[in-house]
Amino acid sequence: MDADLKEKLSALLPGKVHFDIPMKDYTSFKVGGVADCLVFPQDLEELTRLLNLIGDRNLPYLVIGRGTNLLVRDGGVRGLLISLSRGFREMEAKDGEIRVGAGTPLSRLLKLAQTQELTGLEDLAGIPGTVGGALTMNAGAGSTQLGELVDSLRWIGANGEAVPVKKESLNFSYRDLELPQGTIILGATLRLNKGNREEIRSRTVKNLLTKKKAQPLDQPSAGCIFRNPPDQFAGKLIEEAGLKGVRVRGARISDLHANFIVNTGEARAKDILVLMDLIKEKVSQKTGISLIPEIKVIGED
Repeated sequence: MDADLKEKLSALLPGKVHFDIPMKDYTSFKVGGVADCLVFPQDLEELTRLLNLIGDRNLPYLVIGRGTNLLVRDGGVRGLLISLSRGFREMEAKDGEIRVGAGTPLSRLLKLAQTQELTGLEDLAGIPGTVGGALTMNAGAGSTQLGELVDSLRWIGANGEAVPVKKESLNFSYRDLELPQGTIILGATLRLNKGNREEIRSRTVKNLLTKKKAQPLDQPSAGCIFRNPPDQFAGKLIEEAGLKGVRVRGARISDLHANFIVNTGEARAKDILVLMDLIKEKVSQKTGISLIPEIKVIGED
């Protein structure tokens, strides 16, 4: 990235533009090479100014959340990364709905729902990351998928215009949301049901404790690595392929949950990718099923 562009970006959003950033410090996997530039716009005005400059310069960019479902390759990322995780945190509950910004941690959303005695989100307890990231991947657990609770989204399109989009125009599917090219989710309005506060709290705590017992939440990971095939569980398929505990350098397939790869301390992105390829190969050989990654992999080798 040339000096002139760095100067313009720094002047555009003072204190919110960071250059030559090691992405191991910004992902839950704690691995990844250096990104040319990582920007944290605080609100729509700042994001719009940034997108205008990006458009004028025809710069490549990607939007990330808190890096909890992300693997950055060891060669790093060219261009810009944009994170809304330090802004866009507005939340308002009214008449059975919660209007929430994309940068809001999912845990904060669950706390507000409990306070307002609104039920429907309890299954999502323990899922890290932001609302924007959870919407983009239609995060889910148990019988709940976040997309089912969406009344509308707010996004900014490639033309720079921020617009509301009703649920009828959205195409959520398992761990996915179809988005037009260049779209950035700004927030959502969720429609929830009225419930009992203590029952909501109890279910939330129970789900969180269940995850803690069954998943290696105390080690660096990116959550479930592969999507569950129809009527199957990826973790069970991986375990039955005899891969629990298999290790490549500092990366290991979890002994607790086989659909988690954990960084034991010295892992590289390459090690994790080798394990992912091994999992796909062994499960395919044993079952004929081709596993599809749930995490997003970006950057250069």
